[in-house]
Amino acid sequence: MTNMDNHKQSETVIRVATVGKLRPEPSIANEWISTSRALWIAGYVVLMSLVALRLPLTRRYLSSNVPADVRSELGDERLLDLSMTVGTVLFFLVYAVIIALYFSLAALLDKRVIPGNSVLAGRFNVGVFFVIAMLSTIPVNLFSVAFGVIQPRDVPGYWLYFPVMVVLVLAIFYRHWREFSTGRKILLGLSALGLSTIVAIG
Repeated sequence: MTNMDNHKQSETVIRVATVGKLRPEPSIANEWISTSRALWIAGYVVLMSLVALRLPLTRRYLSSNVPADVRSELGDERLLDLSMTVGTVLFFLVYAVIIALYFSLAALLDKRVIPGNSVLAGRFNVGVFFVIAMLSTIPVNLFSVAFGVIQPRDVPGYWLYFPVMVVLVLAIFYRHWREFSTGRKILLGLSALGLSTIVAIG
């Protein structure tokens, strides 16, 4: 009799555990969905590759802006070339860190301000701030490399590009934020415009 009772208790425990597995508690982690990390990494690699291609232009720009008195003090052109090379490498390293911080800010906004995402190829999540970050950085550097423009901000239409781009991106993602409260819509608009403006004035 004791064995049968123990067997029944064991069955009860097993059944309870099984039912518990079939009904897991909801996870809070799924409430926020950010852009896929692979897309951020790919975007960073593409952008830094374009920046690397711009280095000869950057070096030329630095050389052309060396004051005449500094040139006369250095005297040796080889020393000047070395200093320009060091300055160009430092520029690339500093820019890499700044872009990493910029993308981190965009990823945070992408996750917290508007968690709704479109899906690319049925696999990657694509958020509003990811698109804005990419369109604020990659086209500008691509234009600079393609046309040899050292300062893209001197090109007509440069300052108009950023707000127009933001409006178009928000329009594309309209279904994700159309039911937001007025305050949250304002926050979304200001955040999107501010993210693009950082690059425009930087």
